[in-house]
Amino acid sequence: MIEEIASQSHYESLIDGHRDEKIMVVLFYANWCGPYKSSIPNVNRLAEELIDKCYFYKLNVTEHDDVTRLCQIIVLPTYLIYADAKVIDIVVSPGMEKLRNKVEYHQRQHRRNYFHKQKILRRSLEFEALPELKNN
Repeated sequence: MIEEIASQSHYESLIDGHRDEKIMVVLFYANWCGPYKSSIPNVNRLAEELIDKCYFYKLNVTEHDDVTRLCQIIVLPTYLIYADAKVIDIVVSPGMEKLRNKVEYHQRQHRRNYFHKQKILRRSLEFEALPELKNN
């Protein structure tokens, strides 16, 4: 099941706190939206299938127009894909295969970058731990 975002502060804490190897997908929707209603069973299934690759959340634009304005959402359903607290892609009213392909592509890219950054950080820490190199 996709977790519902409850408020602007909840949204901001999710975005700001997101710093791991998974990407995050936020679905902006409205209960009255026909394409959302017809696609939500497939979206839920996709979220379950990709649970090890990304976090899925949804936000009701009717209840949270503050976040909707902040993210400049004008078409429903819209999916924002995040990595490292930044929007890396916007997918508007996609078919499930297109959404799956986008999520899997961005997950591969982000995971590669994430582990590269971790490797650099480890090397940096290892270098700092070598006292004989510091004195030279």
